[in-house]
Amino acid sequence: MSRTAIVRRAALTASLTLLGGLVTACADAPGTAPVTAESTLAPREVTSRATLIGTAGDTTLHQFTYSPSAAQTERIGAHEIRFPAGAVCDPSTSSYGPGTWDAPCTPLASAITFTVRTWTDAAGHPRVRFSPDVRFVPTQTVTLYLYDKATALDKKYQAFWCPTGSRTCINESLADPSVRTQRDPGTFYLYGRIKHFSGYNVVVDRSGDETAPSDDTSFGM
Repeated sequence: MSRTAIVRRAALTASLTLLGGLVTACADAPGTAPVTAESTLAPREVTSRATLIGTAGDTTLHQFTYSPSAAQTERIGAHEIRFPAGAVCDPSTSSYGPGTWDAPCTPLASAITFTVRTWTDAAGHPRVRFSPDVRFVPTQTVTLYLYDKATALDKKYQAFWCPTGSRTCINESLADPSVRTQRDPGTFYLYGRIKHFSGYNVVVDRSGDETAPSDDTSFGM
């Protein structure tokens, strides 16, 4: 074998050895999990429209199912609710009611179906009621968007919480500014964080009103 051939074979052997070492090092490197087809296609957010199950006058009934495994945006007629993943407290183990909204809870691990009743109150503003009553994991932010073209430009209007079975709606933002209503004049939405489900009503906030009358005479869905 010529000297040139020997040199070429030695160079090839060295190159293959170096390549093998690099492959082994990459395989052993921490924090570099391979990207699989499953992880690439895993849903980051689900957007869907709630199913209409009934109407009567300006009142509508919708249903939707929330799965805690992914973020979800649910459109309910002209309104919208946005959940991050793992946002709902397990209602079988969590507390519920004023004073508990920021308490730690065990997140719900399985899907849950909500029924939503929407209507327009006597003043022409939107009203929504969710069932069942649940609260949300305090470290997660759930946002409710209410479409109200008449009030989206008027800062006097707020979304008050209307407890199930009560004739009074409550301005929770007086005690908790994190749930104060925001507005988007371009889309006519009033929106804000909510920490629990039952009912919400857009009402005029006259210089920091604590409560407003509720027109929900059905006390349920």
